[in-house]
Amino acid sequence: MDIQTITPLQFSENEENFSELLKDATFRNKIPLLNVNKLEHLGNLKLVRFHGMIQDMHSPEYYLEKFEVVNENTKESCWVNGKYRECIRVKENKQINFHNDSNITSERQTFVVISIPAKNSWVRSVEEKHTIQPTKYVAANMSSGKRIHEECMDAEEIIGPSTSKNSESKKVCSESTQSVENKPVSSQKNDIFPLSDTLINDQNQVFHIKLYKDQDQLKINDVCEFVGFLDIDPSTNANMCNGDMETEESTCFIPKIHCVHFTKLKHNNPLVNSEINHASKDNFNIVRKDLLLVLTQLLLGDSLTAEYLLLHLLSEVYLRRDGLALGKLSLNISNVPNLPNVHYPSELYKFIEKLVTKSLYFPMTLENLNDLTFIPKKDYDLNYLSSGVLQLSDNTHFILDEIKLTPGKLNESGINNVKAISSAIKHQTVSYDFKFYPLEFHCDIPFLVLSEGKSMVYSDVHIALQPDEICINTFKEIVEAAEHFLKPDLLNEIRKYLTLARMTEYIITEEVENFIQNEFVKMRQNRSETTADDLHNMLILARLIAISEGKSGLDEASWKKASDMEEQRRNRIK
Repeated sequence: MDIQTITPLQFSENEENFSELLKDATFRNKIPLLNVNKLEHLGNLKLVRFHGMIQDMHSPEYYLEKFEVVNENTKESCWVNGKYRECIRVKENKQINFHNDSNITSERQTFVVISIPAKNSWVRSVEEKHTIQPTKYVAANMSSGKRIHEECMDAEEIIGPSTSKNSESKKVCSESTQSVENKPVSSQKNDIFPLSDTLINDQNQVFHIKLYKDQDQLKINDVCEFVGFLDIDPSTNANMCNGDMETEESTCFIPKIHCVHFTKLKHNNPLVNSEINHASKDNFNIVRKDLLLVLTQLLLGDSLTAEYLLLHLLSEVYLRRDGLALGKLSLNISNVPNLPNVHYPSELYKFIEKLVTKSLYFPMTLENLNDLTFIPKKDYDLNYLSSGVLQLSDNTHFILDEIKLTPGKLNESGINNVKAISSAIKHQTVSYDFKFYPLEFHCDIPFLVLSEGKSMVYSDVHIALQPDEICINTFKEIVEAAEHFLKPDLLNEIRKYLTLARMTEYIITEEVENFIQNEFVKMRQNRSETTADDLHNMLILARLIAISEGKSGLDEASWKKASDMEEQRRNRIK
C-alpha cells in the first residue's frame, strides 16, 4: 500500500504494523514534508510530516474514539471510528447513540508546534532538494474542504450496512474546544514569531498537533518530526472556532495534524543522518583545518580567537549537575574594530549563518532591549503562550552585537531583558512568566557576544581580538576571498562536520583522570588564584578540542593545547 494513501481508519485498524513501519526513517521519508510544501498541494486527512518546535501545550481534551450510530429509519446500527480526526460527519438520517455504554471516550493532548525558530535558509534549500514532493494531490481538489471531507466519510468512515449518499450531514467533534482558536492566526503570529523578519527565515507555520499517546515524553521547546493526518478542512476548523458553519473560511483557521508517530530530533541538519559512523569522521581534521583557515581570515588574522570561535560553534550542554550546565562555552570577543563602511559583526554573522543550522543575529540596541519581549508569557484567558526572543530550541546560535549599544537609559522591561539574557548565558535557563508564578525552562543556546570592551553580560570565556593591520585594511577583499573559498561542496562538509562532532561519543579514562588531577595541582602551584571553576573551564575546552579533532576521549595532547590556549588568552586581558 502506498503510504501516501493510508486513511485514518486504515491506520487505526492496523495500527501496530503501521507504527512499526514508521520507526524506519526510510519509510517516513516517503511521506510529504510540510515544511517545504504548500498546504493547498496536500490532501485533507492525508499522511504528512512536519519538523517543528513545541511552542505551547494545552490541557487534555476528550473525544469519542468509537461510538454507535443508529439509522433512524431502519434502526440498524454501525460503529464509527473517531480517532485521528477532528470531527466526524454523520448523515442526516442517522443518530449518534451517546447512551451506549460500549462507546469509547479517550483522551488526547494538543500541542502548538511552529516552524523551528531561527532555522537558516540553506537548511530549507537542502530539504527541498532531498524531499519527495506530493504528486497525487493538486490545488483543484482543495476547492472545497467540506466536499472532500464528506467524500472521505462516504468512502471509508461509516462501518456497517451501506447507506445512501446524502450531502446533508451532522458532526461530532471533540468534547473539549480550544479557546486559543478564538484569537486569529494573523495576530497570534506576531506573538509566536516576535522577530519574524530576523528570527525566522523559514515559512512561519503554526499547527495544532493532537497526540494520542506518549504525551509525557514531550516538553516545550522540543524539536521533533511529527507524522500524522493533516486536517485542513476549513469547515471543521470553523466549527471549532465559531460554533457554527456559516462560512467556509475562518480567520482563526489553524491546520491540525493528528499525530501517529513522532521522533525527537537530535539536530535539524538535513545533510546528516541520525547515526554517526567512523567513516563519516575520516576527514575531520581536513575540514577542521579549512574551517579554521576561513575563521582566522574573517577574524582579521587572529588564529587564537579563531580556535576559540570554532570550539564555541561545537559547544552544547551535555549534562546538568548541581545546577550547572556542563558543556556550554559562551564566548565574548572584545576589541572588535570599527571598520570604514562595514559593520564588522554583521559581516561575521553572514558567514556563521552559512555554517550552522540555526542562528539569530541580535543588535543589542536600547530600543530592542526596552521594547522587545524576551520572556514567553501565558495568557490564561485565551489559553495561549505568547512567545519571546529567548524561546529557542537547543543549539540555536545567538549572536549578540553589543557594538550597537549606545548611551541611554534602560526602562524596567529593558533591565529585566538584560537579566534574562544573563541568566540564559550563565545558567542556560529561561524563566517563563505564567502570571501567578515563574516557571524555569532549561535551554541550550550558545551565546557569542561581540563588543568593544568587555561585555556587560556574563560569558564563560572572554578573549580580546588582536587584528592584523593589513587584514583591517583589506577586509572587503578577505570577505570576497572567503566567499570564493567556501564552495558548495566544502560548505556542506563543514556543515556536516559541525553536527557530527557534537554527536561524537566522549569518555575520560581513569588514567586520564589521574593525569588531570596532577596537572591541576601544578596549575595551582604556578597560579595561586586558580580555582575549581578554572579546572571546569579547562575540562570543557579540552573536551571540545578533542571532539573537534574526531577523538572519542580526552588525551594529554588535547589538555596541553587547552592549557596553552588559556595561557595566551589570559595574557591578552591582563
